[in-house]
Amino acid sequence: MGKLIDPARTRRAQEARKERAKKILEAAHNAFTRFPYSEISLDTLGQHAGVKQGQATLAFRSREALFMTVIQAQLRGWYEALEADLSSSDDPLSPEDAADIVASSLAQRPDLTRLLGPLHMAMELHDDGMEIHQFYRWQREQLLDLAQTMTKRIPGAHQWDCFDVLYRSQLVAAAVHPVSRPVGNLAVDLMAEEHQVFALDLEDEVRRLVTDCLKD
Repeated sequence: MGKLIDPARTRRAQEARKERAKKILEAAHNAFTRFPYSEISLDTLGQHAGVKQGQATLAFRSREALFMTVIQAQLRGWYEALEADLSSSDDPLSPEDAADIVASSLAQRPDLTRLLGPLHMAMELHDDGMEIHQFYRWQREQLLDLAQTMTKRIPGAHQWDCFDVLYRSQLVAAAVHPVSRPVGNLAVDLMAEEHQVFALDLEDEVRRLVTDCLKD
């Protein structure tokens, strides 16, 4: 009697699934950072990834689950980079110095700030409450670690104040991104001189928030 399971065939199937998931994630990243969230579906993402119909659904349970995977990877990259920037020296930081670091690090990540906009919509539409809970828990732990690093560098700072600053910076970035990096009709409107009063700079807004909160 021959083997019921062929290890080589199983390994090839696993590698193929991983490759499909990678292609879908790449297509999702491109789509979520370029198109309105409401216009994106798993089927269209599968088409962009070049996989067979239905395979995107097999790899990811829902559009929301896929979005959470994409943005968590983006957030992880920002948290790690910010941790490195804050840990690069033992010299004390002023609130203004800390504001420069946080603001510039966010401004350099347009994909992340674009994704922060539809984040809460994705969480509201997500049908897996446990996954949302795990995401909040993960984000809280990451921000607390960053806040602890900030506290060590800023004389007189408190960890929860730094935590609050970091979380609010994400919210500000989500709100300001469409105006600071407009596309379509909004971009045309903001180019007009009479509308320049409505133009915002993401880095300036985050810097102002961080400075004001840490000085209070």
